[in-house]
Amino acid sequence: MESPFSKHHQSTVVIYVEPYLNNYYKQYRQIITLSGMPTGPLAEMVSLIPMTKLSQFQSSSVFSNGQQCTYVLLRYPKHQCGNGAIKNMDCFMTVDDIPSVFSYLQENGYIIDTSMTKMLQNSKVDIGGISEKRLSGNRKMICLISRGTHGSPMTLPLTLYTLEDL
Repeated sequence: MESPFSKHHQSTVVIYVEPYLNNYYKQYRQIITLSGMPTGPLAEMVSLIPMTKLSQFQSSSVFSNGQQCTYVLLRYPKHQCGNGAIKNMDCFMTVDDIPSVFSYLQENGYIIDTSMTKMLQNSKVDIGGISEKRLSGNRKMICLISRGTHGSPMTLPLTLYTLEDL
């Protein structure tokens, strides 16, 4: 049975920063991930990758849906990164790239929903955190975005994290 909430391309997407263990290089990075596949040109910059355990002590929850993959924001279009993104550490956008990501979103007609982002950040529900459904670290919500019409104004997020917050 398919839920009406699970679409391949989503009109509103949450952008996160979360820890990722690159098993090839044995290094942790704070990469930018998304809640789903976005619409528009950003979809060419997003790929679904497997998430690995962050430590040997981490295990899947009983609530896990068996899917241990997440959508990641790539520095280059998918056809340029290919399947070698894990060996090429430069392919994933990181916390340091947030200003560039906002510029790209603005230039390509995306809208950062500041009112919804602020409401969720101020709520008692932790949007992000550690997932019960997949292997994950403590991901932090950056913002919610949607695809606007070309040339629509973009509003800046009300809350930006410092590197120390992440």
